[in-house]
Amino acid sequence: MPATPKSPRSKKSTSISKPKGAVRAKSGCYTCRIRRKKCDEKRMGNQEEGPCETCFRLKLECLGFGAKRPDWLRETSRVSEIRDRIKAHLAAQGMIKGHAGSGSRSAVQEDILRLSDYREGDMIYPSAGSSSSSSSPRRGDSMESDQPYGYAPHTASRPMFDHHRYDQHDHLEQYPVHSDIPSRSDSPCDTAMNSSVYDEGRDQSLYLSLTRYDNIETPARRSTFSKNGLYEFSFDNLYTIEPEEPAPRTFGISYVYPSNHIPSKLLNDSLKNYVDNVVKIQYLLGDRQILPNMIWEAINNHDDSKEAVTLLSKAYYSRQLDPQVPVLSDREFEMPITTLKVSLASKKRETRFNSDDAMTALHVVSLYLFDGGGGDWLTFLNLAVSYTEHVLKSPANPAFLDNYPATLEAASAKDEFVVKTTIWFDVLASITTQKPPQLLSYIRELFRPNLSWVGTPQSYSMMSPMGCQNQVVWALAETSYLSYWKKIQQQQGTLSIADLVRRVADIDVYLEEGPLPERPQKDEEDWTRYLASEIFRTATRLFLRTVESGDYPKVTEIRQAVYRTFQAIRNFPKYLDGSHQSAVVRSTVFGIFICGALSDDPELRNMLKIQLEQNQGGVNGVGNCGVTSGLLDNLWFNRRPNDGQPVKWRDILKVNQILLV
Repeated sequence: MPATPKSPRSKKSTSISKPKGAVRAKSGCYTCRIRRKKCDEKRMGNQEEGPCETCFRLKLECLGFGAKRPDWLRETSRVSEIRDRIKAHLAAQGMIKGHAGSGSRSAVQEDILRLSDYREGDMIYPSAGSSSSSSSPRRGDSMESDQPYGYAPHTASRPMFDHHRYDQHDHLEQYPVHSDIPSRSDSPCDTAMNSSVYDEGRDQSLYLSLTRYDNIETPARRSTFSKNGLYEFSFDNLYTIEPEEPAPRTFGISYVYPSNHIPSKLLNDSLKNYVDNVVKIQYLLGDRQILPNMIWEAINNHDDSKEAVTLLSKAYYSRQLDPQVPVLSDREFEMPITTLKVSLASKKRETRFNSDDAMTALHVVSLYLFDGGGGDWLTFLNLAVSYTEHVLKSPANPAFLDNYPATLEAASAKDEFVVKTTIWFDVLASITTQKPPQLLSYIRELFRPNLSWVGTPQSYSMMSPMGCQNQVVWALAETSYLSYWKKIQQQQGTLSIADLVRRVADIDVYLEEGPLPERPQKDEEDWTRYLASEIFRTATRLFLRTVESGDYPKVTEIRQAVYRTFQAIRNFPKYLDGSHQSAVVRSTVFGIFICGALSDDPELRNMLKIQLEQNQGGVNGVGNCGVTSGLLDNLWFNRRPNDGQPVKWRDILKVNQILLV
């Protein structure tokens, strides 16, 4: 009987096809094997103990070579955590396909990602109450409520930034001008502060041509954000990075990935990257050690703070995709901003408004500044103003009652930051609204140069985070008030020129040029603040000259003040490198704007335009340098040669609701 023919044995099917890059590497360094990527196995500089070139290029700690993994890399959970950290790190650098990254890698991700920290335990993210500030202990607690919001606190066994070791490689009320606060100077400012700066009767030539982008695909819609405003990651693409070159940034394509699949640590990393790096763009001249810690702590304790910083992060990355398109005109921003407005207003009415709420309000003001400086920033600034008044009028120590300098000296670091930032925004906002600063009476008590002291003079300074000397802040506030006073006197027919000249002289004496040559500064940060303060000093003096003589560029005193302001703007680059030059320009747009607005010199105008264009944030695309340039173009276009009319430089700010910060 013939043998039964064997049925053809089907070949064993190969393993299920895996995405490119998903096959586990069998050789190479441990870091590349964890990534499941091929390692080039080339040591840097041909050193036996050096890192592989792949890890060096991707700014990853190379965990070494060997056939047998060390014991601490044998735990699956530990390896998964390390892999997640690598994913977040590479995503932040824009090296994962479908992820735009965080802009310039050289500027944003300088540190090598340390992985050996996992030897002793899991990476623990900072929580409420953890502190990473290496500065001296904070001063006394502030009066605000410390009730946590959002996240329940847990104990962190490591410092907040240990995994980024830098040393290792009524709805909203209208706010009146506060003439009821005792002051050493009479004030005619008894009218209510109108939160709207729009005037339908205004000259239409002052309006900028701004387009609403509701019906087009804006960067906010193109960018791969989840409902929480964070970048969404495609886990199909997490291992498709080719070590030879980073993936190109992709524009105009919408990627949709389920946000509920993203590990919480990756979501935290997106915000953590923002706090570590982009906050330095938000407050260019602020303390780069204390501020990130302060904001990160608020994110972990306060829902509204987290939402506001998420919006800032989203705006930052969206502006990178297309700096020319205003992201806040996108509907995706409107609802979260409205929700924050309602939430903060409700807390204010219920007297639950604390320092984190004030910080949230300032974050939203910064959100408008990131998008060019226009919009409803005044609503949120008013909330911060209200809290600042509360801090100064209701000190934790009753002995400091009505002693604003002592109260500010004793305030917590967060309250001090809120007070100083709000004062600065309020002073510059008054130039736009053409009303006196709301905090003028407090500014007089805190910063007036001729105050007498018993004991130690105040140590608080507006040089950080604003880059402006205390007496210049005072002079700018008084000049804004004097402009309003002059307008009221003119309307009433009671303006005394002699009185006006005397008031101008009382301010001008504190705006005199300092000793020459300039005082040497200890580091680049101090040089940046000092040079910014010189621009503010000369620009304030120019503003004062316009109050005295009107907004006429041909007046001799105004021409001289324009020239001195221009000299301060032109001279600073010789002291600073590129990044610090950009910080000065973007922090002093008010000075550049008033100098350009009141100049008839084509060469000077052109040089100011170049400064704005070269320092408007580069790939970041954030800030109001571009808008400021557009405002100047508008003024220059509508001004004719030998035009004897005043320049409407403040009107164009008011009509377009532009905050020049």
